[in-house]
Amino acid sequence: MKLGLMPGDAVPAAEMKALGFEALQLFYGWNRQDDAGDPSTAEIDAALRPGGLTLAAMTVHIDLVGPQGAIQADADRAVRLVARTAALKGRFGDNPRPILIWHPSGYPEQAGVNDQAVFRGLCQALGQVCRAAEQAGVDVAVELTRAGSVYSAESFLRIKDQVASPALRVCIDAANFAPDRTPLERAVRMLAANIVIAHAKDSRFADTGEVAHYGATGTGRLDYAVYLRCLRDYCRVPYLIFEYYQNRDELLRARDIVRQYL
Repeated sequence: MKLGLMPGDAVPAAEMKALGFEALQLFYGWNRQDDAGDPSTAEIDAALRPGGLTLAAMTVHIDLVGPQGAIQADADRAVRLVARTAALKGRFGDNPRPILIWHPSGYPEQAGVNDQAVFRGLCQALGQVCRAAEQAGVDVAVELTRAGSVYSAESFLRIKDQVASPALRVCIDAANFAPDRTPLERAVRMLAANIVIAHAKDSRFADTGEVAHYGATGTGRLDYAVYLRCLRDYCRVPYLIFEYYQNRDELLRARDIVRQYL
């Protein structure tokens, strides 16, 4: 399992490999239905080139579903981004296929939300995206997150059963669901065949049980000994991507915590 980063100012790209980081996870335009905010191929290459880095994955934050079902404009954009991601083939290092991570926005909370329509809409939208991904040779990795429309191992597998596409995979970030959703080891076991990339961050909780803080590895309560043992024991994950670090020292402390369990 190799280490990678989300972009930040803590470490210049040219220094990342010397510090043990070999890949970047990059982003398309955030919560947009048009493509105007997306980086060009030249901009993606410029981000990777100074350190000779691998592209771990491209990422899109988009709803795909609203209170009454699928959002077609979001699904159409995701299909276009599958094609964009496929065109970046050759930059994805140890990944068997290019990866497009879908990070769901929050579960629809508007008055009159139809939960069955939300589920059907997720299956409809992801079905369209995954059919395109199968043809393009891309993995679509859903990032499970407790506040999102795909919030647990069980919710993903329910959708996977309906979509029935080998292109539908998982980006696992244990801080997004442990300990208040599926227990950590059980979740990794359940999802193991679908996990293609992993994230490293941490979380702390308020007395209400709500998340009070997301931060770098080592700043919260996530059991990294268990998390990394499960990733080693149950699945093959080429890249573990660090996020939420605020400065160089915090990033290096996070790296050293992870290294002791690899």
